[in-house]
Amino acid sequence: MACIILFKGFIKALSTISVIMQVSTLILAFIMVTPVMTTAANLTDPCNNYTVLNDAWRSVNNTYNTYCDQSVSWSGWYRLFINGLSAHIPDTCVAMSRCGTSFPLWIRGGHPTVQDGVVTRDVCANAYTYCCFYGSYPIRVKACPGNYYVYELLKPTICNLAYCADVGSVIISSTAATPVVVTPDPCYTYTVLDDPWRANSSQKSGIYKRDIFVYWSGWYRLFINGLSAHIPDTCVAVYSCGTLIPLWIRGGHPTVKDGVVTRDVCGNDGSGYCCYFGSFSIRVKACPGNYYVYELRSPSLESSVYCAVVSNMSSINTTVTPQTSSAESSSSWVLITAGVIGAAFVMCIIVMVFMLIRRKRVTPSAEQTSKEPQPQHSAVEPPEVSYMTLDPNSTCPEYNTLDIMKRSSENTKSSEGQYLDYYNIVN
Repeated sequence: MACIILFKGFIKALSTISVIMQVSTLILAFIMVTPVMTTAANLTDPCNNYTVLNDAWRSVNNTYNTYCDQSVSWSGWYRLFINGLSAHIPDTCVAMSRCGTSFPLWIRGGHPTVQDGVVTRDVCANAYTYCCFYGSYPIRVKACPGNYYVYELLKPTICNLAYCADVGSVIISSTAATPVVVTPDPCYTYTVLDDPWRANSSQKSGIYKRDIFVYWSGWYRLFINGLSAHIPDTCVAVYSCGTLIPLWIRGGHPTVKDGVVTRDVCGNDGSGYCCYFGSFSIRVKACPGNYYVYELRSPSLESSVYCAVVSNMSSINTTVTPQTSSAESSSSWVLITAGVIGAAFVMCIIVMVFMLIRRKRVTPSAEQTSKEPQPQHSAVEPPEVSYMTLDPNSTCPEYNTLDIMKRSSENTKSSEGQYLDYYNIVN
């Protein structure tokens, strides 16, 4: 009988596992279908979803300067053409009065590779002997299979700026950075620059300081009233630092192990873009002892100076994280979410099967339970009446007669049937 019960339990467990396997198959099928849905979502990839920009006047060879991109309603991603030929925004300096405008726009930092995905590039305009004199809002760029590029263009900061287009070769950006070593070490061979008016808390005074008239040579360490300071690496308000256009560096400060790095210098003009004015890039080094030294150069603007701020000189992380387009990000999240949900569901099923099998092993069968002795009193019966009356003449199989007096330690008799008056006989 026990074998039959165990066999029935085994058959029931198999049927339960079969149902679980069918549900698991459906979950796995859903997960396998998700990449197909992701492929469909990739139709929003800017490489496949762009606006064609085919203006012949944008050519780097065009010397007319009557166009302004600030009046264009830019929206989304664009691919450039010139007379039907695939083109790109130049990534080297473009001469003034080219590309149909006064100050042609180009991108700095080189073009990415297909593997780089979406990257951000600074937009510069050549003016007054400096190729990045005017800065414009950074744009996003992506290299596409088929050897072309798409750009997420934004409205320039001023009117007489326009994006250039070129059909020539491009410069592919390099992600490898080789530390620069300068001898002698500028951490120990610097010039002290201690001008209290360089503090970014100093406001408009009516007489603007000008670093363009300073004879800069070599490396400098900044102080304010004898306290170690550094050039700010976040936007500084206009009229700060004793001048009209305060200068700050973009890209954060390096760590000691980074060695000598190059940082862009920006100037805020109060128009809403903190890097509206660009200046010549400078080199920076972090030194043991928690301070920085700078190889300063004469700024490109007259009413501008390098700012200085006293603060906690903690190292700043300058690691660049590759960017992805919103379509690629959403597709990836769909796949990840589906995988996590599927994995969690399968884990729940496995736990349920384990608990079911364990229950089958430890739960006694109905037949085994029926053979076990049953309690002879109710759990709700009061303690004072929770007893059993013994009847030596009873033939009920539910209990056996117990001759209490016979088994007493004071009983010295051995014959059966004596001392019957000591028994509580219930007729």
